Amino acid sequence: MPAGDKWVDRNAGPVVPVVRPYALTGGRTRPASGTVLDLITVIVASSLVLGPDDSLGLSPEHRRILGLCRGPATVADVASTTALPLGVVRVLVADLIGQGRVTVLAARPAGEEPSTAMLKEVLNGLRAL
Repeated sequence: MPAGDKWVDRNAGPVVPVVRPYALTGGRTRPASGTVLDLITVIVASSLVLGPDDSLGLSPEHRRILGLCRGPATVADVASTTALPLGVVRVLVADLIGQGRVTVLAARPAGEEPSTAMLKEVLNGLRAL
């Protein structure tokens, strides 16, 4: 190959750096704290970190997740919006939970099941569609 040739085609568009997912999590594939985060786990930024210095010392990915959690968001929503793999989002969210920057909203108690009448109404409504 002649010395003047380049490997990159100028018409191919801008060169975007690629960061491997394990680089974003420090090589971790599971949350260090053992926190279990489902797709529908609802998370929200802690009221203690909503000031101007809430993102000091955080990676850009942590800051973006924290910004998305200003209002309640599911883990799936965060993964979708950030375009990061779900496993990476779980690790990063667990980091924020461990730092007290993000809180997991409590799910409905196990004994509080929907009534049969309400489930029948929902089913009838779906059939009407």
